[in-house]
Amino acid sequence: MKSSRTFACFLAGAAPLALVAGCSSSGNGTPPNLVDGSVQDAYVPPADAGGGNDTGTGAEAAMVDGGFTLPANPAPDQSWLSTPGQLVLTASGESLALNGYAFPAANSGDPVFADGWEIHFSHFIATFDKVSLWNNPEANPVTDQSQHGSLVAELDGPWAVDMSQNGASWPYIDGKEAGERAVAFAVIPNENKNNGAPFPTDGTRLAVGFSSVIATPSALNVNLGPEGLGYYQEMIAKGCVALYVGQATWKGDQGLCSGTPSDAGAGGTGLEAEFARIPKTVSFDLCFKPRAGSLEAGDVETSWINCDNQDNAGTPVAGEPHVRGIAFKNNAAVVGEVTFHTDHPFWESTQHDTPARFDQFAAQAAGGDGGVPTVHLEDVMGVDYTGFKDKQGNVLPWRTCDPSYQNPNGGGRTGQMHFDPVAVPHCAGGDPASGLCDYYDFSKYNQSTQGHWNGADGLCFVKRGYPSPL
Repeated sequence: MKSSRTFACFLAGAAPLALVAGCSSSGNGTPPNLVDGSVQDAYVPPADAGGGNDTGTGAEAAMVDGGFTLPANPAPDQSWLSTPGQLVLTASGESLALNGYAFPAANSGDPVFADGWEIHFSHFIATFDKVSLWNNPEANPVTDQSQHGSLVAELDGPWAVDMSQNGASWPYIDGKEAGERAVAFAVIPNENKNNGAPFPTDGTRLAVGFSSVIATPSALNVNLGPEGLGYYQEMIAKGCVALYVGQATWKGDQGLCSGTPSDAGAGGTGLEAEFARIPKTVSFDLCFKPRAGSLEAGDVETSWINCDNQDNAGTPVAGEPHVRGIAFKNNAAVVGEVTFHTDHPFWESTQHDTPARFDQFAAQAAGGDGGVPTVHLEDVMGVDYTGFKDKQGNVLPWRTCDPSYQNPNGGGRTGQMHFDPVAVPHCAGGDPASGLCDYYDFSKYNQSTQGHWNGADGLCFVKRGYPSPL
């Protein structure tokens, strides 16, 4: 549990006269009273939704539902970018959090959902904290990425960020990948855990990491507008670390769907019979939270440690995609991006970077009244990931509509749809700490790997703060 905190900021001696964002604020982790449960069940975005539809700068604590607020995050001044030896922190959900996943792909090689769903996010909100830097990122270069040297700097928020939002000017800037946008939220000016020593600018690299935390009313509001704050109340009430809100539309008829018609199972004949039961448009409101353990508001849920960094030159160790850590500059600040990947919870296996699918969620809305249903993460509790069925108990077959689909780890893609846990065990005795009991656990396990540093391949060691396998 978080303890009470006093308000504290770090100012660099030669820096511009501006608050360094990311200051801690007073708070005891106690959620505010929710007014008459009026947080809406799900927001249904317009057909062209894809970010920028909820105005919020973080400079004001917007009020919803009878006065709910978050402390304002003082955005760092843009002049910090030209200050040598500083770390300017930004957050991004990549272009996919802003624009969603088109189907078919707008450009060759763009990520798609393999089963033909087009996905748009109206909100993708996460709470993170404890951006940390340590000495010696290669403390164990081969076998254990979690090992590093002593802590030299750390900045606490926590910060609440809606990565589906965008703006044309500072604190929004271009992200680390082409076409991405990011929002600046803080600056670390020196080694504040090492007597304020300056960061090294001689090429020495420091290990870097950050943590996700349970949504808390003491989080600093980076860019949540009124609607985002309404959803953040939902996150606090449910104990979420990340919330996906948006809409999925099946457009697989524009691709080349494959499957075995005889695999539809009980209640119908052929693929058409089963997929006719599933709505073609489904809203989603997916609150990701630990299933086991007793974490409370503000507690660390998952830490991403000693991350790789695409900004580094050189040869990475042990098959990692990039060299670990941060090297500071002597002529400008370094921009460090806390990156969240939106596709992880939808992967068809626990192997990194496998194709995403949505049929497993949409199937839990099968047999509805013809309206646009909303699916929640709780709807997949008890759903068997080794053999999916729809809400009515009918066998859910595989369908693959992406002509560029590549099977990531062997096994058939016909018959009843089943996801591959790879090396992650199935739970023993119904205990989610021992393994994956159902698809809820499977999706949450993949979501916990979504934190990266500086873009797509900034992989980090994943340390879960709740009972979990591996």
